[in-house]
Amino acid sequence: MNFQLNLARPSQILFPLAASLQNSPSNMSYPKEVLKEALINFLVERLEKYDFKFNEKSLKFTREFGEIKNEIYFPAAKYNYANEIIQFDCYFEIESPKFKRWHKKNFPELSLAYYLNPKNKYSENFNPDLLDAYYDFKEHEHKAIMNVIFENFENYANPYFLDNNTWNKIVDNSEDYEDKIDALIMAERFQEALELCSEKLTKYETFMETQDFKNETNPNIVEHYSYNSNRLKIKKQFLIKTCS
Repeated sequence: MNFQLNLARPSQILFPLAASLQNSPSNMSYPKEVLKEALINFLVERLEKYDFKFNEKSLKFTREFGEIKNEIYFPAAKYNYANEIIQFDCYFEIESPKFKRWHKKNFPELSLAYYLNPKNKYSENFNPDLLDAYYDFKEHEHKAIMNVIFENFENYANPYFLDNNTWNKIVDNSEDYEDKIDALIMAERFQEALELCSEKLTKYETFMETQDFKNETNPNIVEHYSYNSNRLKIKKQFLIKTCS
């Protein structure tokens, strides 16, 4: 399964210090500490009302619905310098540790995206204010940026999270066929998963028998069909055993 919800992009910020402090390591303001302070001051209390827990070490907010986990995190950008530049992303993601463990156990040879990727129907609700490639503390106050991030959580991310807080909901919202198959399995709807897997595999195999495919010279297309049909074969074998 894939989930890639990339809501907020990094920001740059300059923190000018008095000349007498600039060369003093004990007075350095490190990017992670500045970001943590902003999160604590302007987001933690508001997100706790939505049952999110904040980890100060990882700078992550998490909330769980059984096997489904919501995650908001702020990875540091590459070019961060103490007292000078702070860049960070804000991501709103859905994942399932149980699903990842199950997939690794049953399909160790198959790669897996870290996050789940059901459809988001709330893209129009995303507020791009203060976002110019990155959120920039140099141009805008911490509070103003955090307010925009929280607004996007309320109007864009949280409705998406709630639309996908069970496996049955993720089944309904998955557009990728393998994502849907995996969600059906996790929802214990094994026969439906087998039927969908068989249907998609038949389409792949039928096309791969055509002369058009046999004459295909683009290696990427050949690899695409070979790779995906192999994944479906492996999952079909698992589902046949499960349903028998």
